[in-house]
Order: sequence, then structure tokens, then C-alpha cells
Amino acid sequence: MPFPFTRAVIVATALIVAGCGESQTTSLLRMGDNIRAAGDPDTAMTFYQRAATEDPSNPQPMVKLGDATLQAGDPTRAASYYHAALAVEPTNVDALRGLGKVQLAQGKPQEAIAVLDQALARKPDDVPTVLAKGTALALLGRPQEAQGLYQKALLKEPANVSLKTNLALSYALAGNTGEAVQVMREAAAAPDATAVQQRNLALVLAMDGKTQEARKVADAVLPAKEARNLVNAARRIRGMKDPVRRAQAIGTIG
Repeated sequence: MPFPFTRAVIVATALIVAGCGESQTTSLLRMGDNIRAAGDPDTAMTFYQRAATEDPSNPQPMVKLGDATLQAGDPTRAASYYHAALAVEPTNVDALRGLGKVQLAQGKPQEAIAVLDQALARKPDDVPTVLAKGTALALLGRPQEAQGLYQKALLKEPANVSLKTNLALSYALAGNTGEAVQVMREAAAAPDATAVQQRNLALVLAMDGKTQEARKVADAVLPAKEARNLVNAARRIRGMKDPVRRAQAIGTIG
């Protein structure tokens, strides 16, 4: 649902776009990004669509339309935007990554890997693409391969919290919960860590049998009911032997 101040933002943006030194397309994309980051992808699409009209030879407005539509929960429509971007620039890494995420959202991890590999062939160190491919590997029951992918990326970005978080989860999926806790503690202690890292720390702690500590960590960042549900779900996942089932179960935790 658009925020109450959406119309005021749109009017203000029109004035900013008219008065700033950057191109109109750049301004529209920037403002769309700001609004989407604030949690309003529907309104962001207004800016991206206008940017696409202003500059039809630029694939980025279509990529961003795809990103916003995927965020809004419509992967099929998002795919159409990514394909439109690729029609303009067939090797666009952002569009290829977006299509991979669409495949993940549609429950097609094998197809996702095929597209994500095309993106990585052009930009091997792209962390968002690495994270997406690692998720696909986990959903296919191949957490060890995901670990290798994350570890290689961490050699170049050793402080990347997202890579550490996904590495910890891949350890947990493989049953190495002790290693998962160790890596997740590092991620959660990083200066740029967020509630996401604390939540995942609670998850792997519970999977490692450290229920009391897990609940304490979860209570600090989640409402009491959600914290309890997270810890209980993690304890159930701990008993699953199949890494595919573990990955699917982790993906369904609210």
C-alpha cells in the first residue's frame, strides 16, 4: 500500500528533477530507488515507468521495474520487464540476475542457476548474484557447493555480512551447526549487522541446541510470538536430515 505522503513525494520529485544537474532519467531512477527502499515498490514503479518512457534505449528502468515488481510479489510480471531489458542489452547482468531470482521465486532453482551462471560469466564477483546462486544450490540439496561459492567470494570481500550470513546458513543446512554458529556470531557482531543477522543467529543457535540463548537473541529483535515461533521452527528443522527439506523449511519461517 502506498504511504500517505506518496503524492507529496511525487510533486516534490517533479520539482527536483526539473532543477537538478543530473539527467532526468537518472533523477527518476534515483527517486524510485529511494521510495522502493522505504518499502513502497508500487509507487517506485511510477518513476521507473516514466524513466523508461524518457529513455527507451536504456535497459536500467526496465531492470528496476522488474526488481520492484518482484519485490511486490509478482515474479511473472517481473520476468517480462527483465526480458524487455535484455532485448535492449542481451548481456545485462542486472537483468540476468533478476531472471534468476524470478526462477527462485517460482520454485525452479535448477533453471535459476542456468541464468545466474550467465550473469556470473560476465561479472564473476557480483555478490548479489553469488548470493542468489548459493540459495539455488541450497534448495537443490547442495549446501557444500554453496559454501565453496561463498568462501571464494569472501576472499575478496571478507567483511561482507550477507556472504557470512549465507555461509552460516549453508553450514546449518549441511548439519554443521557448530560452524554455522561461529560464522553467524561474526556476522551478527559486524558494525553493519542488522536485525536480519540477529534473527539468523537465533535460528542457527536453536538448530545447534542452544535454545535458551537462541530465545534471548530472538526476543531482542522480534515480537515475543515471532521469537517463540522462530525458535520452535528451528528446533524442528534441526531434526530433519535432508538438506533440501531443511532449506525449504527455513524458507517458510515467517
